[in-house]
Amino acid sequence: MRNQQPMRTLAVTLAVLLLTLCSACKVTEEDIENWKGTMKGPGKLVAVVLTPKYSMELRSRAAIALVEMERNDIEGIVELQHALRRLDEPTRIQLIDAMKDPLITIMRGGASAPAGGAAVTTGPTPLQIRAKDAGFLLITDSSAATRTALTNAVVGWYVEDFNGRALSGKFSAEQVVRQLGAPAATVLVSALNEHMPKEAIIKLSELIGQLGETATKATAATRLIAIERAMESDEFLNWVKGKIRAQMSAGGGRVDENRVNAGAVLNRETFINDGALPAMKFLADQPVVANRLIEIAASAQQSETRRTRALLALEGKATEAQLEALLNIALDANTPAGVRDNAFDRIGDVRSTGSLARLWPLITAAGTEQRLRWRVGELVLGIGGGSVVAEFISKLPAAAGAEYAPEELDGYAQKMGQMTPAPTDAIRAQLQSPRWYMRVIALRYFARKGVASDEAAMQALTRDSAPVHGPANSWPASATVGTAATEAIAFMHERLTQAADEAAH
Repeated sequence: MRNQQPMRTLAVTLAVLLLTLCSACKVTEEDIENWKGTMKGPGKLVAVVLTPKYSMELRSRAAIALVEMERNDIEGIVELQHALRRLDEPTRIQLIDAMKDPLITIMRGGASAPAGGAAVTTGPTPLQIRAKDAGFLLITDSSAATRTALTNAVVGWYVEDFNGRALSGKFSAEQVVRQLGAPAATVLVSALNEHMPKEAIIKLSELIGQLGETATKATAATRLIAIERAMESDEFLNWVKGKIRAQMSAGGGRVDENRVNAGAVLNRETFINDGALPAMKFLADQPVVANRLIEIAASAQQSETRRTRALLALEGKATEAQLEALLNIALDANTPAGVRDNAFDRIGDVRSTGSLARLWPLITAAGTEQRLRWRVGELVLGIGGGSVVAEFISKLPAAAGAEYAPEELDGYAQKMGQMTPAPTDAIRAQLQSPRWYMRVIALRYFARKGVASDEAAMQALTRDSAPVHGPANSWPASATVGTAATEAIAFMHERLTQAADEAAH
């Protein structure tokens, strides 16, 4: 195996020498066609590619023949790559320019094949796939005009049937697009349509969002909105019904219109909720997409699933411009719990202290449902940081019988422990708070952040017999602040011991 390449190089060199010395030798198109199937033919084809005395038209024809070869013993594209490396740059560029149109014609299935964008009814042939791979490999070394043409052709080849062709050949669509970058992403926009499989529309949007230039992403964003709206149309619903009828009749079965109608509605929901909306996530930094997602999330006429998916698509992309609308969704008592949770998450993404004025009342109101208070309390601490700790402590409901689940108090302690700088002095003072839940928050804070010198103050609370109060079955029977102190000290000991062991090693 190690001697194959030197022998191949020698054979090609001899072929070049013989063809050069034989001035009477005239290579014809017929010769090139015949050589594709002979034992020594590949070497002769490479020799024609490398020999300056032949016309560029003939040399490019020999290069294309290497792509066309149907052989198991040798890879024509590999031989072509090796030959191109032996040419000087001007000649290589000239040769690739001459190969461009024939390669693109082969990719499309021949001169009589429809142009890109026509409906694809069959898969690509092995020759089309090889031409696509060869076209991709030639792009880097080509002239600017040829690079553009080959990029459009190769990426366009994939998008004609993205789901069916994405993994065809030696290079996947994702590999090709990521290597070619922004120019390839521009071509992808034209492929986006409402009839694409949901996985394809998501992947195309991801690649456009990651690789596209500003104008490309703006165009794709507008296109996605149009697709999502088109999916809501009667025309799209009828298209889905047609697909379902075809599936039912394919097996010779009876077409049940009731099943067709129900299936079409369900499938449309899937197209939107699992396709269009997740695709928008990759372009949610575009105002037109962000605004549409907010519009969907705010609509009581939309399903809870769709409203939730819209807010999930906005993850990490919400801005101050959407804050008021997000607060309106989150603070509306009629909003379903799952939608409210995701609206609060997006408010947290914005991290604007301008939201705190509308959030505080949900913490202070005695009638706020415990789970909602907990959700908002963590959000306020996450947004406000150390600057709101004192206000937060003062605003937690202190009425007799106020209930706090252990997870709620632990959540507050954890949020405080994540602050920089840590509010340790303010929390240490709460170990002597008259309110039992603040003493528990302080204990759980020091379980995570305390040092050995904090143990004495924590130890004093192990004798605290004040009962804890939470929703039904949230605390163990007979739980007190003292049992919470014992647990916190044990947790701190384990944490400090583990840290010491790690430092020793």
